[in-house]
Amino acid sequence: MRMAILPRLAPAAAACIALTAPGPVGGETHRVQPDRYYTTFSFAHPPVARIKPGDRVVTSTLDARGRDKSGKIVLDAGNVLSGPFYIEGAQPGDTLVVRLEKVRLNRDWGWTNGRVYLDALTPPYVRRSHDENMFAEWLQPGRKNAMKWHLDLERNVATATEKLGTRVKFEYPVRPAMGCMGVAPPGKTAITSGPTGPHGGNIDYNGINEGSILYLNVFEPGALFFLGDGHAVHGDGELLGNGTETSMDVEFSVDLIKRKSIGWPRLEQPTHLVTFGTTPSAMKEGFQAAITEMIQWLVQDYGLTHPEAHVMLGMEAELRVAAWGNTFICRLSKQRLPPKTR
Repeated sequence: MRMAILPRLAPAAAACIALTAPGPVGGETHRVQPDRYYTTFSFAHPPVARIKPGDRVVTSTLDARGRDKSGKIVLDAGNVLSGPFYIEGAQPGDTLVVRLEKVRLNRDWGWTNGRVYLDALTPPYVRRSHDENMFAEWLQPGRKNAMKWHLDLERNVATATEKLGTRVKFEYPVRPAMGCMGVAPPGKTAITSGPTGPHGGNIDYNGINEGSILYLNVFEPGALFFLGDGHAVHGDGELLGNGTETSMDVEFSVDLIKRKSIGWPRLEQPTHLVTFGTTPSAMKEGFQAAITEMIQWLVQDYGLTHPEAHVMLGMEAELRVAAWGNTFICRLSKQRLPPKTR
């Protein structure tokens, strides 16, 4: 969910639980339930757990309004983050590798707005657009633009609970994804969980699913990895401003690529490579960053010449808006790629 909010942090009521056990591939498994949550990516937040490359973390996230799987408000804020997780050995100049082992719904409801971003519409249409205050006040006091969705955990479908008209049945297969994933940004800064940047952030790409691998630059010792803002399903652009917001059960493992930096966040899916231009309110620059990053990836890791990489993108690239005004992507099928050279 894209928001502009002031930096804040607050403790949750529950105690932090961090238990370790032997992991599946020689690492340890850490079961972590945070006792505090944040709305900034920052080096200043104390780690909720310290983990090593090869370790796995089993945790949960709150929804974008700070509600847990029971619906209880733990932190009344936007895009609430779990973490940070301190990765032993991570140093500036390294690349953090995060593998999403599981991304699962853990409650039977979520919510969205009921109107597309006004700045994604033409001005004449905006002047005659419907009032967004069209629903009952239920999510938060005074808020009348939140539409509730039923999440069927057995059938794996999301169904609107509001009657919007008579022509369309609003029922969709769920595709759980993480909206916010990132590390402490460079320069000893704190960045709210609303925008994006080279550190990651509120990426809101509906393809950050179970089975994908996210690559992030390390800017601070330990990387300080955060995640949150789980989505059950949404289309490209996250045009409603949110993506069927819900709490989530998440398992991830971490690794490091030592002494290698990348330009912008990267994602490896089972079938595609994805590069991100995480440049708020700068669409052209975002696509420039994503396209350039994809060329660098193909040349450095797959051994393509620059002419090969250019022509391959010219013939095969998919350019998409992942989140309106926030995240722009270049996507390339792995079907015709040669084996990695590094």
